[in-house]
Amino acid sequence: MSVTWDRETDVIIAGYGLSGAVAAIEASDAGAEVIILEKSQFPGGLSILAGGSILCVSDPESAAGYLAHLSGGRIDENLIAPFARGLSEIEPYMRKLAEVNGGKVTASKSTIPGGIGEGLYPFPGQEAFYRIRVTEIPGFTGFTWVQHLRMAALNMMKVVMDNVDKRNVPCLFSTAATRLVRDSAGKITGLKAVQDGKEITVRARRGIILATGGFEQNRWMQMQFLQGKPFYAMAPLTHTGDGIVMAQDVGADLWHMWHVHGSYGLKFPEFPIAFRTPFSGPRNPKRRMPWIVVDKFGRRYMNEYQPGPQDTMHRAMEIYDPDLPGYARIPSYLIFDETGRAWGPLGEPLAIGGTLYNWSKDNSDELNKGWILRGDTLAELARALAEREDNEGRMEGKRLEKTVAEWNEVVKSGEDDFHRPPGTMMPIESPPFYACPVWPIITNTQGGPVHNVKQQIVDVYKSPIPRLYACGELGSFFAHLYQLGGNIGECVYSGRVAGVNAAAEKPL
Repeated sequence: MSVTWDRETDVIIAGYGLSGAVAAIEASDAGAEVIILEKSQFPGGLSILAGGSILCVSDPESAAGYLAHLSGGRIDENLIAPFARGLSEIEPYMRKLAEVNGGKVTASKSTIPGGIGEGLYPFPGQEAFYRIRVTEIPGFTGFTWVQHLRMAALNMMKVVMDNVDKRNVPCLFSTAATRLVRDSAGKITGLKAVQDGKEITVRARRGIILATGGFEQNRWMQMQFLQGKPFYAMAPLTHTGDGIVMAQDVGADLWHMWHVHGSYGLKFPEFPIAFRTPFSGPRNPKRRMPWIVVDKFGRRYMNEYQPGPQDTMHRAMEIYDPDLPGYARIPSYLIFDETGRAWGPLGEPLAIGGTLYNWSKDNSDELNKGWILRGDTLAELARALAEREDNEGRMEGKRLEKTVAEWNEVVKSGEDDFHRPPGTMMPIESPPFYACPVWPIITNTQGGPVHNVKQQIVDVYKSPIPRLYACGELGSFFAHLYQLGGNIGECVYSGRVAGVNAAAEKPL
């Protein structure tokens, strides 16, 4: 079909998070003319809200064995060794990029047992992993449009953004890629986008890289691919699975759409995104957690502090009980006492686009808002929970009292059937008592279009779709278990691979 192009370039990159930025750097350095389209009015995507630790590898062969266990047999095994090698090249690569603004890159291994330095899970090869962070950039104190507690992620994005600027790569903000354009022979020639309410078309002489992130804020996709409902997300509202839809439109295969990096967290009608709890990163078996999690009846059913606190703790919540019928664990409730209330903030708000919310240090503001419920006794607290619409009158006072009594015995013995480490336990015994509803939340999704070792998107017959690439969390490598810091490492690795290969395409 005949198309009137508004712009033309060699390589189009849809999405300006970490992977899109790295892809732009690599494609530009390979001699291609590049343009970035970003749906948001700000750069950063979800990467800018990450912890800022970039997963690296010291021994690719050992790391490949570990990564094979993480994959659970759900991805092409031919991707594993190249991914491990790519992670081993990240530290020198980031040090080179950081020269643009004098960023200080620090490498470290965790001293926490089971932490990221040893690999999060006890599979062979866990010792091959470590992490790097951009710990400091002279004169840089953050971005005014990001609410975040971890400067390492802001520093990381500042490094790649300055490199993009150095290469004079044009970036169109508030420009959402919507559909790939094909010629009469079916060859992908460009894409359509919406910029300030007007449709534009951009021609790609060499290739298109989709770096649009996941489907965290797409309610329809959540309903189709995730077992539990509802899920809420802490991702930017722009993350609605656009790249997945565009890839599907040209025949892309999909993989592990069920797999999300998530946890239990807080969601209130006043705010469009979910709040995380302050427990993130690898589990610290000596850091005390003031609460237990119970279902709608007041029963404890899970280890509240798993190895990756922001990764797998949503999974036990998703079980559907056909005898209710319904989800007995959605929502669940944090149960804690007066000591726990004063322990520190329950919520950790992260946001792009300005200040979202400042959580009070002792949770008193949230108690006054009614977000946290109070009872002088556990029976009184149970009655307050039973009156909530989301509980449907199912909370049982005697069951909650029994659960807390059993928990306090677990704290004394240090032996928990759900395997919570003794050093994380706190008794619940000092009235008044409190509860706060928690829901399955998504940090980021891992599923999306299948890609090969060149980051080419493949169709349902496993053949590459010519001139179309994916990077970042759009069809992530992580298919079964997630390694903390892994998506950030993957953004660097996959952005490099996609950028180089897209730039090498023969021009139209």
